[in-house]
Amino acid sequence: MLCWLDNNTNRVFIMLNDRIEAPWLAAFEHTLSLCGLKPGDTVAILSESQSREILLQLAELALVGMGCHAFHVRIPTPASSAPVPVRSTGASNVLQHAGPAIQALAASTLVLDCTVEGLLHAPQLPQILQAGARVLMVSNEHPEILTRLAPDESLTPKVKAATKRCKQASTMQVVSAAGTNLAIDIKSAPTAGVWGYTDRPGTLAHWPAGVVVCFPQQGSTNGT
Repeated sequence: MLCWLDNNTNRVFIMLNDRIEAPWLAAFEHTLSLCGLKPGDTVAILSESQSREILLQLAELALVGMGCHAFHVRIPTPASSAPVPVRSTGASNVLQHAGPAIQALAASTLVLDCTVEGLLHAPQLPQILQAGARVLMVSNEHPEILTRLAPDESLTPKVKAATKRCKQASTMQVVSAAGTNLAIDIKSAPTAGVWGYTDRPGTLAHWPAGVVVCFPQQGSTNGT
C-alpha cells in the first residue's frame, strides 16, 4: 500500500496494491451472474490502453469461471482535449473510426465496458444495442470500491418504483433550511433508473448504480 500527502489540500491519498483479491473476484462473479449469463455466452471485454488492468483481469477470470467465451477488444486511448482529467463521464470516444471493433461488440451477448469514460453517451452505443447485445459499463474505479458498491437485488424494485414516480411527476421542488427554494419542471424530462446489472438484450446498465437520473429541459428551472 502506498500513501502520500497532498501539501496543497492536506489530504492523504492511499493506493492499494493491484493484485487479485478473492472479494473483488466474487463481486465480479456476482454482478455478472445478475446479468443472466450462461455457459457458452460470448462476452466482449472492451478496454483502452489507459484502462485499469486489474479490472480486465478480474472480468476475464470471472467470465472464464462462469463458462463464458470471453475475448478482449483493446483500443489505444485517444488524445484528450479536456483541460482536466476526465473519467466515467459516459462520453468515451474510443470507438471512433473503429468499425470492425463495433461489429465484434454488437455480435456479443454482453459487452463489459471497461473504458475510462464509458459508452453511456457514445454515438456508437445505439448500433451495439440495436444488434441485441447488452452493455454493462464498469466505472473506472478501484475494485475495492466496486466491491463495496456491488449490485444489490433488493434495490431493483425500489429503483423501478422511484423511476415510475419520477416519470409520473410534473414538478420537482428542492427546499432547505438554508433558503433553497428551487422548482423544476420535469413533465418532459427524460428519466431512467439503473440498478447495476442488465439481463435483457439491447439494454445498458452501469456499475455502481442504484440511482434514478432525470434530465430537465433547458429553461425548466426556477428559484434559488
